Order: sequence, then structure tokens, then C-alpha cells
Amino acid sequence: MMKRFLAVLLVLALMAPAAALADEPAVTAANPAAETPVTVRTLTKGMKGEDVLAAQIRLAKYGYYNGPLDSSFGSVMLTAVKQFQRKNELAVDGKIGPQTLALLNSDNAVGKTDPDSEATLSIGMNGEKVKELQRALRETYYYTGTIDGIFGAEVLKAVKWFQASAGLNADGKAGPRTLDALYNRTARIFNGGIPVRSLSQGYRGYDVYVLQMKLASLNYTLTYAKPGYYDSVTVAAVKAYQKDNGLKVDGAAGSVLRRYLWPTTVNNAEEEAKQYEGTVDDPFTERTLKLGKSGNDVASAQMKMKAAGYFFGAADGVFGKDTKAAVIRVQKDYNLKQDGIIGPQTWAVIKSLNVSSAEPTVVDDDKTAVGAYTTKLRRGSRGTQVTKLQQQLITLGYLETGDADGKFGPKTAWAVMQFQKDQGINVDGVAGYQTFVALNEVLGVQWDVPVG
Repeated sequence: MMKRFLAVLLVLALMAPAAALADEPAVTAANPAAETPVTVRTLTKGMKGEDVLAAQIRLAKYGYYNGPLDSSFGSVMLTAVKQFQRKNELAVDGKIGPQTLALLNSDNAVGKTDPDSEATLSIGMNGEKVKELQRALRETYYYTGTIDGIFGAEVLKAVKWFQASAGLNADGKAGPRTLDALYNRTARIFNGGIPVRSLSQGYRGYDVYVLQMKLASLNYTLTYAKPGYYDSVTVAAVKAYQKDNGLKVDGAAGSVLRRYLWPTTVNNAEEEAKQYEGTVDDPFTERTLKLGKSGNDVASAQMKMKAAGYFFGAADGVFGKDTKAAVIRVQKDYNLKQDGIIGPQTWAVIKSLNVSSAEPTVVDDDKTAVGAYTTKLRRGSRGTQVTKLQQQLITLGYLETGDADGKFGPKTAWAVMQFQKDQGINVDGVAGYQTFVALNEVLGVQWDVPVG
């Protein structure tokens, strides 16, 4: 009897775990509550999906997004997200993370058209919004100070310089119109990349950089010029151009010089008077541009693509094969149809480009050994190979001591272009096959040349 009782207990003991498991709810289609919760992903530029579409709809509801509802996180959507974050006092990173998503899906967010949602920044103010202003001004060469969030005298001067170059009232107050032009880069800031203000020694700004690039493309020596700063080297180059073209030799870049440098784009008083042509959110209608077209709008697109590292020729207002190739590169990076034609969607992307917006292939930091090259170095590249290139350019006098930061930015591109020009090879600012062969010969070093 005792043996039978013990046997029953043993059976019950063995059945207990199974019974416990049976009490747990089964994870089945009929019992969705038992499924593991799906993690909501952070949305960033380049992503696609239904969650991106949902975000586009919510951004449109609040008045920030007027692009296509195509489930694709592109450049226009990136601008909309940043505007939403800025006006709702969130961290402005262009990503839809938990905080941004929560507010976007609520009914408490500040819409774009809400009054007083964009405060005017002026001297004496401080905070995160001033820091963002300082960063944007520094990216476009108007400001060289520290990012401390204090709206002081140097920030005031930088804002006035920007406003003058954008054809806005230069009062030094960063109100909605000034901030819209600065952050969106789509106001008629530089007549499509070309200066609208008269420039002279001591000026700073992106239009100064454009002037320097134009003179360099015409083989006027600017090897030691500081990008975006109208220094003595820039003055000398301007004087040399003026002398060669029978102009008044004063070293200043006024309307006469601009008309000589860009004859197809600055052509009459009416064109000079057009100071502001809208933003991503209030666009004017551009014509479709393709191979064989010419004019001011072609030059505008060329300068935008050149500033972002996609186009390497002269912004002459003529849509040739090089321009078509640049357009295709832009379209490839932004997941557009690669037809080389600038239609509405491609225009929206090109208008949002700036000096730091290009995202070419990045060199992997892990590829540190000599002979590890499998790709070219260009604007946007980072890593130890970029540092090595910069060190070589410092040795040759094209960069200054301290410039070897491993980031291939505008200054490095400028140095590469000057080296290429001095070596008589293709001047495109990209360190590729010819450039490394030339470095091997000049320095006696051994770089393995890129194959991709």
C-alpha cells in the first residue's frame, strides 16, 4: 500500500511543472496579448516604412510637412522634423525618437502657424536656441567664436553679415524670416550661390567662400586663403583678376566684378532686386532642368551641388554632362529616380543642400594599414586615412599644423584642389587614383591607390 501511495506522489510531482506551464497563456495568433511588445524604432533620414508615413501625416497635420506622402524619410521631411523640434523646444537632431514621437502623436504640440511660436533671438539672450544659431552661422563661415549659447557682439555681427548676404534687413535680430533662411538654406541667400552683397577685405560668409571657389576654378592662386574669410590672399586674387580683365584694381568684389565672374546669372536690375524667393515650406515654381538647358536656375543648382560636394565644374549656368552626372549622384544618395533631370522632387533636395549635407562613402576607421585603400576620399569621409592625407598636405604646405583632424571637410577639399591644380591633374577636390599617384611621386611615400 505504501509503495502504491509513493508511486502516486511521484506521478503528481512529475506532472506539476507541466501543469504550471499549462497555466501560462500561450503565445498564439488567438492570444495577441501574450506576444512580446514591438519596440518602436527611432526614425532617421533614409528610412522607409509605414511608421515613416504615419509621421509624415502628423507633421503635415501640424503644418510642417508638405512633401509627398511616400513613406520615405527624405530631405524635406528632415527639415520638417527639425522645425517641429525647434518650435516645440525639443533637442533639434532631426530624428523622431521617443520624445519627439510622443509629442507628435499628441494634441498638445505647437503647430507651425501658431503665433509667437518662433521667438526672435537678439543680443543679450542666451540658451539652447542661441547655441543652435551659433552652430548654423559657424557652418556657413559667418561666425568663428565658441558655441556658448550667449548672443554677444560677435554673434550680432555674424547675424548682420548673414542677413546682408541673404538680402534681408540687416538689423542683427534673428527673427522667423532670418532663422528660416539660415536653417532651411532655401532663401535666395546668394542668388543661387552667387554673392548679392559687395564683398571686401575682412568679410566672412559662405558667399566669400563661393567667390574664392570661383577664382580658384579660373586658376587664380588661393592656396593659403582661409575658406569663407576675405583675407589678404583673397584680395590679391581679386586684384589679379581685375587687372587681367581691365577692371578697376581695388581688391573688392562689387557688382561689376560679379557680372564678369557670373555673366549668365547676375544680369539686370530686376534680378538684383529679387531678395527672397521662398522656402521649402513656401516654394516658388521652378522649371524642369535637363541636359542642354541654361540660365540662372541651372547656375543655382550647380552652386548648391558644388557646395555639397556633388558637382566639381564651373557654375556657368549651362546644363552639360558634368551637371547631369552630379544630379544623378544627388538622386542616388536621396533615393530618387536616377534620370539626371531636376524635377520637383530633385529640386526639393538640391534646395536643402548645404556645405555639410553631402553624405558620400565614409572610409572605415578600421582600415589603418598602408595599402588598405579600396575607396576614394572625399567630402564627408572620416578616419585615420583622412588624417594621413591631411598630414601629407600639411607637409607640403597646403594645410596648417593642427588641421589633421581626420574629417574631410571644406578646408581639406580646398587643399586637395590646390595640390591637384599644382600637379596638373583633374581638379575635383576628391583624393582618388591620380591624386595618390602624385603624392607618391612628390613625397616618396607609398599609398596604394583606390580601386573604387
